[in-house]
Amino acid sequence: MIMRADSSKRLTIFTEAEKLALYGLPDFDDFQRAEFFAFSEEELSLADRRQGNFERLHCLLQLGYFKAKHAFFSLTTDMVPAEDIGFVAERYFPDSVVQLRPLRPSEFYAQRAEIARLFGFRLWSATDRPALVEAAMELARRDVTPSFIGLELLGMLKDRKIVRPGYTTLQSVIGAALTVERKRLDHLVETALDAQTIKALRDLLVREGTLADLAALAELKKDARNFRHKMMMVERQKRTTLAPLYRTAKSLLPTFGISQQNITRYADLALFYTIYDLRRMKPAQAYLYLLCYAWQRFRQLSDNLVDAFDHHLSHIEDETKAKSMEAFVQAQAKRQQEAPRVGRVLLLYVDADVDDATPFGMVRKQAFAILPREALLSAGQRLCEEPVNQMELRWNEIDRAAPRIKKNLRPLVMALDVSAVSPANPWCAALSWMRTVFACEQPLSQRPIAEVPTGTIPKQLHRHLYVLNEAGTPVRLRGDRYEFWIYRQLSRRLATGELAVDDSLRHRRFGDELVSPEQTAAILQTLTIPWVTNPAEASGIPSF
Repeated sequence: MIMRADSSKRLTIFTEAEKLALYGLPDFDDFQRAEFFAFSEEELSLADRRQGNFERLHCLLQLGYFKAKHAFFSLTTDMVPAEDIGFVAERYFPDSVVQLRPLRPSEFYAQRAEIARLFGFRLWSATDRPALVEAAMELARRDVTPSFIGLELLGMLKDRKIVRPGYTTLQSVIGAALTVERKRLDHLVETALDAQTIKALRDLLVREGTLADLAALAELKKDARNFRHKMMMVERQKRTTLAPLYRTAKSLLPTFGISQQNITRYADLALFYTIYDLRRMKPAQAYLYLLCYAWQRFRQLSDNLVDAFDHHLSHIEDETKAKSMEAFVQAQAKRQQEAPRVGRVLLLYVDADVDDATPFGMVRKQAFAILPREALLSAGQRLCEEPVNQMELRWNEIDRAAPRIKKNLRPLVMALDVSAVSPANPWCAALSWMRTVFACEQPLSQRPIAEVPTGTIPKQLHRHLYVLNEAGTPVRLRGDRYEFWIYRQLSRRLATGELAVDDSLRHRRFGDELVSPEQTAAILQTLTIPWVTNPAEASGIPSF
């Protein structure tokens, strides 16, 4: 809750600009003045029933302002723009001199009642307060931001054709609703937290300063400056530090009936207030803020790990692709350079000038003159082998990058809980298998091939991810290559939504954003959207 700095301590709902826009006198330009001060016969008749010209002037101004803002104003000479008075006087009092003077209270209230009735509105009364407080309490469960509640209440009053109450009344209503919500949450927190959780929360408040200064949370609120190994190690340590409180928050917050918006709001307040401020609060309120902070920050850290994983993976992919392409181009160029001289060597065997009785040593000497012995040997070996394969060159570069993969990618992926809609997803199975093997400090290449999860190695990649025997049958897994292959698939499927990261803000399953079927009906009843709450009535189709 945000309070004013003055002695009144009234709740601040809107900024001064917002308050002026909602409760201030309309600021018409020439076109708006012509629009809102154009009156129907019924509206003019209402004004004509006033006793004198200055009462009629008041009534016409009030009519125009009400059409613009559906609110009433206490009109004084220093408050009403001279342009508005001049426009109305010139159009509706052409032969008279009329001035704005104070109205009798009885006339002021009579005009308000008649104007409201003319437009189908009714004036706000004290009997409307309980219903408005109840509506504000429901809104507070969605978002405790006073401006949100205020705008929603004003919108609701407009829909119900009720003239909005004064600003102080709105402050009182929203303040009462926020007090009820705070007491509700205080009670839930006090009854739900066990001694161990309370101790963990109190341990966060042992030093002066902000949460960033706490030794227990080690600059917890700061994101890493880069994705380097040491920085990511710190990020994982932060996540480990928060894990116990996060598990508690994850189980308790849904039972508190707190919206995602309010969780974010309370988490922000935990950072906004100093440790001194949090310690001066009611314990239950401070605990709630810290639980929400733990919930949100843990998920942010999960997203940070995913971002780092994508960064390193992309960098390794780009680098290995560039190096393999460079090696492929060099191999092709070397073959092209050697081809003419190799051809000349081959022509020695069909050269008519070389007699059949010529000693082979002399022929070999001529061949070495064309192409040196070592160069000829390597060229011959290349000709005996299959042509250079760019894909194999790419995997060779990945072999060279294996230490970086293990250092930068493996710790990040092993820290994340990746899931899929289908329990039989092969990529989740592969990650689970790899996690088990790495926990035993074993390389994947030493595990039996039968353990490799089915469906994770396409047939066209057998030659690259397996060591094959002469018959082409896999005999051993190329562990480093397989690990990189799985990481690549995880990244792609996280991007498409096939896989999700549990306990994340940006990589959750789509279903996590949806309301459960058991809650749908109750939530729809709280909405004020006609085609949702009563589609038949909204479409004009008679309901039966």
